[in-house]
Amino acid sequence: MNLPVLLGSLLLLAGTQVSAQVKQDHVLPDSGCGSGCRIETEQLTYPEVMDDGWVRINVIQRVWVSYPDKKGVMRVVLCTEPASRCTPVQNIWLFADCAGKQFASGSNPDRSDASIEHIFYRDGSLAGEPKYQSVSGNPFMKWAKLCPVESAEEMDFFKDFPQKFFDYHKIQKPN
Repeated sequence: MNLPVLLGSLLLLAGTQVSAQVKQDHVLPDSGCGSGCRIETEQLTYPEVMDDGWVRINVIQRVWVSYPDKKGVMRVVLCTEPASRCTPVQNIWLFADCAGKQFASGSNPDRSDASIEHIFYRDGSLAGEPKYQSVSGNPFMKWAKLCPVESAEEMDFFKDFPQKFFDYHKIQKPN
């Protein structure tokens, strides 16, 4: 008897989804969170539409940090240092308002404690451009994974991205 298969089948029959059986199509597998930091996201459920039209998905996020040890060798470890004020593993909900172009995350499935943000810059020199940088938490790409139809047109921004980068920084593109 194969115990893992039996256990997985029982959990599915009970209505519990097992992350190993959930395709990871609706999350960014990794995103930056600062210098030497990355957040790994594992999708636990498939997207579902809430009564108000927002899409939600349950995920586990793990924070990994890299640092040089005493010999200068780079180490990558799960963030567990209390002084760093990071939570190494979190079970959270991601939310997307596909039509309203907003993204949110929180610990409650009803979005009651979620922080909601626009996926585009609203003012300044970047007004109207997507927030895709890790410094802003990359809400645009997280929203795009949950809203593939609505994001298709918006993805054109990245089509000529290398040239836009060189133009913005006034760098001559190498031949």
